Amino acid sequence: MEYIKGLTFTELGLFHPEDKINSRQEIIKRIIESNPEEPFIMRFIDKNGKTHCCQTHLVPIKVEENLIGYQGVGHDITELKMTEEKLKNSLAEKETLLREIHHRVKNNMQIISSLLSMETQYVKEEETVNVLKESQNRIRSMAMVHEKLYQSQDLTNINIHDYILSLVNDLFYSYHIQKDQITLVTDVDDIKLNLETAMPCGLIICELVSNSLKNAFPERQKGKVEIILKLIGEMRHLTISDNGIGLPSKDYLNEETLGLQLVHNLTNQLDGTIKLDLKQGTQFEIIFQEAEYKTRT
Repeated sequence: MEYIKGLTFTELGLFHPEDKINSRQEIIKRIIESNPEEPFIMRFIDKNGKTHCCQTHLVPIKVEENLIGYQGVGHDITELKMTEEKLKNSLAEKETLLREIHHRVKNNMQIISSLLSMETQYVKEEETVNVLKESQNRIRSMAMVHEKLYQSQDLTNINIHDYILSLVNDLFYSYHIQKDQITLVTDVDDIKLNLETAMPCGLIICELVSNSLKNAFPERQKGKVEIILKLIGEMRHLTISDNGIGLPSKDYLNEETLGLQLVHNLTNQLDGTIKLDLKQGTQFEIIFQEAEYKTRT
């Protein structure tokens, strides 16, 4: 024990070198700068060179309301910190895996979309070309959800504003819409939607905006397409409208086209309602709530 005589507490070399604690004053300074009544963690090295984490609780010592020091009680939480680190690593691995899955799903969908695009080069019937193009747009709308998810820090929700802008700009490009022909107006709240909600919502927007771009403005007529999404209470209010020539049939919601069947089915999937207003052009209003994740069997 002779070798420790005359040494201060910090000179014993018990502290972890990365913590850079060189004096008792520095320990006190760290305590004062933090909340002394909150427990703090310091690392120590035992005689075998093994690092230990110690959580210390301090109690102020006062004499006649004057603070004269602190009394501390510490306990070894090394195993707890090791378990915590393992959980963090496991979570990071799962996040990496999930991000990779979203990335691969998006890539696979893009391959399917590219194959459909190649098919359009080998068919001459306009109706068939249109069917293939509509299928492409639907696939891209789903692929974009996965793309936004793996690009996001949050792997379970996407910013719907960014998604809508990307999706609609892609539709404008697909239908060769010039910027000076149809104006896009958006009013979207800062809303995040989970995968179960974003996917059907994206497909609904894809169908209704595509319908406007294809039918509302014949002979390159100029006009406007407007998308509004508001959060009112727990319900999401989605309005998609245009000031074009309107729909040919007032009973359009009951027609059995694939697009309208999709919109109806997707709205039901979200436990939502749909309304159609033909007073000035065409306006669809869909009210829905965020879908909950259902356990797969």
